[in-house]
Amino acid sequence: MMVLMPPPLILWESIQNFAAFFIFFWLLAVVAHHMFCRKFTWYQNKVLQGSIQVSFGRIYLTSHSLNAPIQAIGSWPRLVKLWRIWFICGVIVSSILIIPVFLFLIYLFIGHTVRLMRWYYVVPVSSVSSASPIFVPSTTPSVSVSLMPIVPGVNLPVPNILPFFISLLFSTFFHELGHGLSAASEYTDVDGVGVALLGVFPAAFVVVKNLDSQALARQLRIMAAGVWHNIVLAVFAAFLLWNMPAIINPFFPQGRGVTIVGLIESRAVSNHTIAFHRGMEIYSINNCSVSSPKSLERCSINYTKPGFCLSVDQMKQARDDFLPPVQVGSTGSTVLECCKNLSSSLCFREDAAISSPECLQVRKVIQGTTSSQPRQHQPIPRRCNSSLDCSDSQCYIPYLGSSERLLIFNTSTGPVLFVGDSYGLLRSLRVSIYAQGSWLPLWLPDVLEMTLKYFVSISAALAVLNLVPSFGLDG
Repeated sequence: MMVLMPPPLILWESIQNFAAFFIFFWLLAVVAHHMFCRKFTWYQNKVLQGSIQVSFGRIYLTSHSLNAPIQAIGSWPRLVKLWRIWFICGVIVSSILIIPVFLFLIYLFIGHTVRLMRWYYVVPVSSVSSASPIFVPSTTPSVSVSLMPIVPGVNLPVPNILPFFISLLFSTFFHELGHGLSAASEYTDVDGVGVALLGVFPAAFVVVKNLDSQALARQLRIMAAGVWHNIVLAVFAAFLLWNMPAIINPFFPQGRGVTIVGLIESRAVSNHTIAFHRGMEIYSINNCSVSSPKSLERCSINYTKPGFCLSVDQMKQARDDFLPPVQVGSTGSTVLECCKNLSSSLCFREDAAISSPECLQVRKVIQGTTSSQPRQHQPIPRRCNSSLDCSDSQCYIPYLGSSERLLIFNTSTGPVLFVGDSYGLLRSLRVSIYAQGSWLPLWLPDVLEMTLKYFVSISAALAVLNLVPSFGLDG
């Protein structure tokens, strides 16, 4: 049976909250602007001079203090020829890209229009009591590169807001700096440099005097300078992002696994297990090598061999206090418990269907099934699906819930045992491919990487949008 489901309501709630904040903020800004004009003479003078302009949805702050430095650098006789060659390159690159970019935007517009017309999506109806999540594969081909509006708190996570705005402000300023330097190199006056707040996005701008009266070639060099600077900035940020591991390697070495940089909660099976903590390095999970966040997810979720190969003597040494087996849990996800000490032991069964359960201490099971020495010289257990995988022993499989996993982490501080929901574990751990190599904080590489990614995407987006042949844009 199939049903039509509306879009998630949480998205609409986030948009409504954002709209309410947006309206409240700008009404407050306009009221404060009029109050300042009445009470402060210096503020009123700035408004009359055009240095401060405030209206609903727009704030412009203009300064003339940078006019002289930009004019001096752009018109310096020793650099004028180099500047002109530099900005001629910008004209050439922009002219080559303008038609492909225009066609690319048309393609994106058609793709987004088709997706917006699909107001509902189809999902299969499942039983209410089912504990398994439903994954709905998308039948619409995904676009790897696209342009979309960014709304803080809706599709921009709160921790990413500061790197996003830093990248946006600098990319915009670098864009306008290109216009200013190009105008100065053409001996055209720069009449002001400023910043603006448009909606919720910061921006920068430069005012060029008598631009329309200049020769066509000069206008072309000045107008193409902003796009050219954005292209150069995006390429440079992409270069730094590509070579970032080598650049920061003296401070943050990598290649030894992943490092925990933050966690929400930590859980353990045994009283003797070392809990997860910041700075701990994870090398492998259940013999599966971990080298990145994606491999951590893959090794935590892929659970191909849940059992352990144990001989009769090893099984007897691992035995713990046994209780009559009891089934616990909800319907469809029952677990057999037969141990008195649930903090360090689990109920196991042989792969044979007629075998009786055994209460075994998990740590002794792990120590008794060592088959080799892994990376970093820590023991790894021999795993199995059935006794066919064990040449001279039996396969003992723990009783676990449908979503539970027994994971053995090979870490820098010793083996860590985890029993529980692997999806919940992944949500509680924040990891990085970089390890602690200096006094610098572990979260710094991820913030730098995120900021460089924003520089690439924002600067490239500014270049693409400004290449559009439209009034108000550089194209």
